[in-house]
This record gives sequence, C-alpha cells and structure tokens, in this order.
Amino acid sequence: LLAETLSAIGLEVESITDPADRLGAFVVARVLEARQHPNADKLRVCRVDTGKGVVEVVCGAPNARAGMIGVFAPTGTLIPGTGMTLEAKPVRGIVSNGMLCSERELELSENHDGIIELETALGDKLGRRYVDAMGLDDPVIEVKVTPNRPDALGVRGIARDLAAAGRGTLKKEDLGFAEAGTFDCPIEIALRFPNGEEMACPAFAGRLIRGVSNGPSPAWLRQRLRAVGLRPINALVDITNLVSIDRCRPLHVYDADKLAGTIHARFGKPGERFMALDNEEYEADGTMTVIADDSGVLGFGGIMGGASTGCSDKTVNVFIESAYFDPVRTAATGRRTGIRSDARHRFERGIDPRSLPLGIDLATKLIVANCGGSPSRVRMAGTMPAGKTVIAFRPARIEALGGIAVKEAEVKRILRTLGFAVEGKGESLQVTAPSFRPDVHGS
Repeated sequence: LLAETLSAIGLEVESITDPADRLGAFVVARVLEARQHPNADKLRVCRVDTGKGVVEVVCGAPNARAGMIGVFAPTGTLIPGTGMTLEAKPVRGIVSNGMLCSERELELSENHDGIIELETALGDKLGRRYVDAMGLDDPVIEVKVTPNRPDALGVRGIARDLAAAGRGTLKKEDLGFAEAGTFDCPIEIALRFPNGEEMACPAFAGRLIRGVSNGPSPAWLRQRLRAVGLRPINALVDITNLVSIDRCRPLHVYDADKLAGTIHARFGKPGERFMALDNEEYEADGTMTVIADDSGVLGFGGIMGGASTGCSDKTVNVFIESAYFDPVRTAATGRRTGIRSDARHRFERGIDPRSLPLGIDLATKLIVANCGGSPSRVRMAGTMPAGKTVIAFRPARIEALGGIAVKEAEVKRILRTLGFAVEGKGESLQVTAPSFRPDVHGS
C-alpha cells in the first residue's frame, strides 16, 4: 500500500529491497576459543557458539579472539560479497563448518580488515538473525524524485506527502539544539561577492563546537547510512549526511583548528587549486562559488569540501557550515568539474532557503549527544532568502483542471498538511507556499 500511494502521488517507486532476503541466514554468535592453526601462521581455529550448538571454524581475521560477539554464516549460506556458497571443507587440514564474516562479505561496507565485532550486549541474542538483532530488517524503498521536487530528497518531505495522502500522521518536527550556545563563535564569517552577485551565496551560517570526541558513529547511524548506500566515515561527517538525507539540508564540517582566519564565500580565482575529499585535485575559476579562508580555497560551495580541513579522529574543535548556494551556479560548477555529490544533487535543485538555522541546530544536537562538546552561538553573514510565494487560489479550478471535485475542507486539510498556509474561504483563498517548495510559484 505504501509503494502504491507513493507512485500515485508522483513519487515513483523504483525498487523495494529487503535486507532480510540476502542476510537472513546470518546469525549472532560468540567466539568461545581462538587458537593458532597448527598448519598456518595467519589462521586461527575458532570454537563458535551459534546459539544452536558449537562449531569449529577456521578464520584468518586478525581480530578473531575468545569472547567476541560476531556474525556467523552456517554451511550452505550464499555470501553476498563474494557470491560463494559455503561448504564444510578442510582448510589446511582442519574442516571449517561455516564462516565468521566481515562487513565487505555482507556488502555492508568495503571493510575487510577483520570480522564484524558486535557490542557485547548482543551476547544474549546468540542464534538470532543478524538483521533482526541489528534492526536491519526494514525494507528500503528507492523513490524516483523529479527535478522540481527537491523537498522529496529528504525523508521528512516524503513523509509529509504520505501524511497528506492519508498514509499516517506526520510526526512533530525535531528542531534540534534548543539553546543559544554558551559563547560567541570566534571564527569570523564573511561573504565577498561583487555588487549584484550576492545571490551566489546570500547567506552563510556557522557554529563552533569545542571539545568534541570524534570516532565511529553509533550502530544505528551507521546502519541508516548503509541502508541508503552511504559509507560511514566518522561521527561528525556521518551526522551531516544524516541531516542531508533526513531533511534535505546539506551541511559541511571543518576541523576548526585547521582553519586560518576568516572563513568566507566568494568567487574562485584562476589558478586556485585544492585537493577535494574525493582525493582529486580541482581548479577553480571566476564563475565558481568557493569557500575559502585566509590561506586560500577550501572547497566548492554546495558541492564538495577540501581534504585539508576535513574532520578526522583527531578533531577536537569542529566548525559547522550551513549555507545557501545558487542552484544554477552550483549546477554549472558541477558540470564543469564533473563532481557528482549528494550536496550538489540537492543544492542545484533548490533546497529550502530558510533551513540554515535548522541544519545547524540538528547537527549540534546530534554532535553533542554523540561526541560531546560545548557549542557556541550561531554566527551568520548575509540574509536568508524569503523563499515564499503567495497565490490567489480558486478551488473550483481543481475540478476544471483535474476532473475531480474536492470539498473545500479537504482542500485546506491537504494544503496545510503539505506545509502550505491557507487563509480565506470559498473562491477567495490565499495560499502561501512553504519555502521548501520552489516548484510552486504561480496561480
């Protein structure tokens, strides 16, 4: 029913993937013993409690050890990452009755340095399906979003449309960090564009969070990113990706200790080059909006940041960027450089111009909860675009153009559920389009 409703309201469902279909045979298990293989220096022989008995498994992972909780595949299991079906056969003279798996073998990531280590708390779930124990049993729905609906590039935007169509109730929006901050942001922010070109980046907001402890994201966050095909990197970066997917609000985080002077948006200068986060070097020109500091260009605005100021496990002070970039210029820069990124995909379609503070506050709440730290007050350069359109709307046109009659009360309910403000009655409705709907701009 959900897929049918999505397609009926213009959000065409391209595929539905259920992780349980390919990972249903994998179970939570405990390594009871890991001893050296007598015939191979780099192999261990592990006794594994699968929840339904104890089996012997030959394992080459360096992190295999007694007491760890891992993911076990019994014989007969098809391993997604290799396409191999497990057989009970000797490995250097000892029969391996199954396999302890890495993330790459389960197609969860490219990590193949060791087998998956689960939290010790999962030790009471031995024998349970891995997808059930980790909450990976939710189907993933891939939706084809038309270019005029950037709001549907966020999960909440799709949920809003479903609620308006009568499929559930839209939850109250989480607005993130509710406090102002405990100190002024010490990092200066500026917009440095020629007169008449201010719309290249009309608003740039930022916040410093001091004393964070960066590292791997919590399991729930890593799972959500993997479910939509993103590779978890670290907590700070993963949080920005989550906000982008959930609210269609791209953000960027900088290691604040690597910034020099004022961080600002401007046009590039011929010959300016930087190493991007994709490990490729790019050259800017005078048509491109860049983010820079006093040392030079740091990245392309709305497309991709630079490696020199990226966040790592050593980051202790993080600067969050939330800005609005002109869709047309962003698209042109993306085409000239060949960079395809999730940020570009959203900015060139036109994100909500009023979402700057929301993005920062959501990221702040998640960073403080997962990484600690003390947030500053938000600093902003420029002014957020208004992003709202008022339309004189005559409900009678619904039947004239669409061929169906809808009662006025239902018209108002649908519009309000979709985020529109409605005033008046009868044939004299004044409808204000929300800032996240750039596709609605006329009567």
